[in-house]
Amino acid sequence: MNNRSPQKLAVEIGGTFTDIILFEDDGKQPKLTTLKVPSTPRQPEKGVLSGVDQLDIAWPDLHDVLHGSTVATNAVLERKGVPTALIVTRGFQDILEIQRGDKTNIYDIFYQRSRPVVPREWVLPVTERLDVSGDVLVPLAEEEIRSLVPRLLEGGIKAVAICFLHSYKNSQHEDRVRAIIEDIAPELLVLTSSELLPQFREYERASTATMSAYISPIMSHYIGQLTEKLEERGFGGSLFITQSNGGVLPANAIRREVVRTLLSGPAAGVTGAIYAAEQAGMQNIITFDMGGTSTDVCLINDGQPLITTENMLNNLPVAVPMIDIATVGAGGGSIAAIDRHGMMHVGPESAGADPGPACYGHGGTFATVTDANVARGIIRPKTFAGGNFKLDSEAGHGVIERLGQDLAMTGAQAAEAVTRIVEANMTQAIRLVSTQRGYDPRDYVLVAYGGAGPIHAASVANELGITRVLVPPHAGVLSAFGLLVADIARDYVQTDVALAFDLSPDDFRAKIEALAEKARKEFESHGFGANELKVFAGLDVRYEGQAFELPISIDPETVTSDLVTTRLHDAHYKRYGFAFENESAEVVNYRLKVVIPRKTKDVSVHINETGQASTELGSVLLRGEARETVFCKSETMTLETTITGPAVLEADTSTCFVPENWTARLLESGSVLLERKN
Repeated sequence: MNNRSPQKLAVEIGGTFTDIILFEDDGKQPKLTTLKVPSTPRQPEKGVLSGVDQLDIAWPDLHDVLHGSTVATNAVLERKGVPTALIVTRGFQDILEIQRGDKTNIYDIFYQRSRPVVPREWVLPVTERLDVSGDVLVPLAEEEIRSLVPRLLEGGIKAVAICFLHSYKNSQHEDRVRAIIEDIAPELLVLTSSELLPQFREYERASTATMSAYISPIMSHYIGQLTEKLEERGFGGSLFITQSNGGVLPANAIRREVVRTLLSGPAAGVTGAIYAAEQAGMQNIITFDMGGTSTDVCLINDGQPLITTENMLNNLPVAVPMIDIATVGAGGGSIAAIDRHGMMHVGPESAGADPGPACYGHGGTFATVTDANVARGIIRPKTFAGGNFKLDSEAGHGVIERLGQDLAMTGAQAAEAVTRIVEANMTQAIRLVSTQRGYDPRDYVLVAYGGAGPIHAASVANELGITRVLVPPHAGVLSAFGLLVADIARDYVQTDVALAFDLSPDDFRAKIEALAEKARKEFESHGFGANELKVFAGLDVRYEGQAFELPISIDPETVTSDLVTTRLHDAHYKRYGFAFENESAEVVNYRLKVVIPRKTKDVSVHINETGQASTELGSVLLRGEARETVFCKSETMTLETTITGPAVLEADTSTCFVPENWTARLLESGSVLLERKN
């Protein structure tokens, strides 16, 4: 008889490392087992399985596997999706090529727009036309669709996206085209823009639909392979995939909407950071996730992340709701290189997982941020990753010394130069989500996680005037932890443009109820009851005549046109510093977020209550000189422990540097709080 407690497994694949957490709840003291293993970009499931096989998993007792990955993102960035076609209204064949007609950098004379994932020869026009109200102007020429299918098959096309003009108002033409193609060629994946994103703006809708079609077979194959391998080990529970909005969905619900997973890893980290901050009694935070390849930052007000639908991946729009995360190519594996003018740059190129930084001993020959931290003495080979990951200290020192020679400086100076540059890059990313949007970073706590985040967080905070840094427990695997505490969630949208004063309270309620009914049917098809759902409604509104809108939240039971107008004034003032008090509000989109709260919320952390904190003296390089430094094993800190910088806190999944004029102490929640002295 198996007496093991129910278990959950959370796995998040990063560019350099795969983070794994096994959660076991016996009803008394929840137990977390954490693990970091190198990612295997060419075969992502290989790294996942090699990691989980190192854990003591009772597969029949494993209820859920929660998974976030970069598989979909990498398929777009590396252009490794499947051959895809786009079917459009005749006359709109150039929609992906024209894009928005603008330039990201107007002063770059060599500017080139990002290449669409579907080449122009596979954007196929057909005869049909709807008007702005969704009424049929030109009937669908079904014979054209039937004649296109053999061409698709002969051309090796594996997926088809359909985006017709105004189909968000009336999906009948898109639905009919899909039915015809699936009847003739059931092996083709066919996605309609009206199903994925019933929202106006043809280019954004077409881009989102084509990107989803382009990567869906890749992600579906990956999910299928992973599911098969897990079932071979005896897993019979549910597989959940995390989305870019911070929630999770069952794997079978995500296969046709893979585009919702593009920023799943960073979003899971934000979810974990919010949880850790709430446990520490903090609501206003800036998340700071520095991994091996990049740094992701996000601003949180009152425990809620900003959500945006104006997302870009490789400069191509993805119009599904995502947590508003700013990313900079600054990670532990970021390469320090000298350009032709003799200037040093750090990132965005990364040594990745293979070969990785030189100190990993896998053949890396470029100096990286991790090598610089080894050379400075902040990362010690004998304690890195709890001593479970072997480092080649000589190789790390060697590449930094060579970099210093090329710059006519010492190795110590080169190491600190690398550190200063990468910290400047990350500081700018935080300014992007704070000061450039009207928020003062000094009013926020910086929550640092990722394997490298806590090393640099306090130094970055110094530059921004931030006086507190929170380092959550299991900081190095917080993105995986975020999966454990994430809710099941799904976003819905429907465009219906009208002036607010033309709408009655019943009109608002009817629109929201239509979305809610759609949500109930969809969740019931995945085995969830309607009574489990929590519904949050919102609108996208603008002033009459404006081109872009702002989101507001509403309660369908109390919403009125006057309330909508007032909230638009408030939102506009907060975003732009002024409001058009005499202008009319125009409702553009109705939005619904449906949430099923997850039960894994109380994940307590064991705190050392009896022993003494384990510390020893060493040295790190500060301003080119060796300074005596306290090294403390984080897991041994007690609630009475106060560490004064310079100090290094070494945990099994991350390393934290406490600079001069900073102190570190353990909170009852298990997080470590760094505070700057006045």
